[in-house]
Amino acid sequence: MEFPPAAQQELARRRLTVRGAAHARGGAGERPTRARGAGLDFAEHRPYRPGDDIRTLDAAVTARTGQPVVREYVVTGQLPVLVVLDAGPGMRLHPRKWRLAQGLAAALAFTALSGGDRVQVVTAAETTRASGWLQGVNRAAHLLGFLGAVRPGARGSLPGALAHPATRAPRGTLTVLVSDFLHEQVPGALAGLPARGQEVLAAQVLDPLELDPAGLGRGVTRLLDVHGDEELTVTLDDAARRAYRAALADWNAALGAQVTRAGGRWLSVDAARPLEQVILRDLIARGVIR
Repeated sequence: MEFPPAAQQELARRRLTVRGAAHARGGAGERPTRARGAGLDFAEHRPYRPGDDIRTLDAAVTARTGQPVVREYVVTGQLPVLVVLDAGPGMRLHPRKWRLAQGLAAALAFTALSGGDRVQVVTAAETTRASGWLQGVNRAAHLLGFLGAVRPGARGSLPGALAHPATRAPRGTLTVLVSDFLHEQVPGALAGLPARGQEVLAAQVLDPLELDPAGLGRGVTRLLDVHGDEELTVTLDDAARRAYRAALADWNAALGAQVTRAGGRWLSVDAARPLEQVILRDLIARGVIR
């Protein structure tokens, strides 16, 4: 897929942020881990234990306190980042929503890869596909090619993808979800992620017609449930549009509260906005990346 060079340059010097549950693990990465040992950056002192390397003894502190004390250093590693992109029928129905969702998933995955993290992308269409775990900025072309080859399908959903073995990521993973989050089973699917030890970053992308159906006109309209293949006949008037907007606001508020209660982050963007604007105003300005 095409990814604006200016956006690549901006994101290449940025890093994804985490709030707590997600943490770096082993591997040749740049992020501080919870482990202590040999390293360059001093972390803390602790009492000497039999078997410790005597070269780690801090002579000055030991002499001052009369107790043998060793120096410990920060061990760096890689943050596991799982990016799950909804490529189901809700995306197929709105091409500009799909383009922004695809670009947003690429931006977040590229940022992680550039920052030395381990990244896997999973796409949810008729078949759930996984890129495998990638590391190193030299794998960016493979990652972007994987995402660019995805097309929205007539089946598939975010809840279905989260039940797939490919999304059973290690504890401490930052799980990035890019979807419209309009499937009725989404709350239940999200509820299982904290128990897996995953920190969630939920990025909702909605088409302007989903945000406000005024563009559909007035009068009797047939609506199709893309996930259930059911048709609903409604009369679109001012009252119906107000009720719809209120219901969508309540749905999003409940999902946002669910995600934030579990220590995650929620953001919602309008698919009419260009990707570069979303990167600057939603990702960077709100501290999702820094």
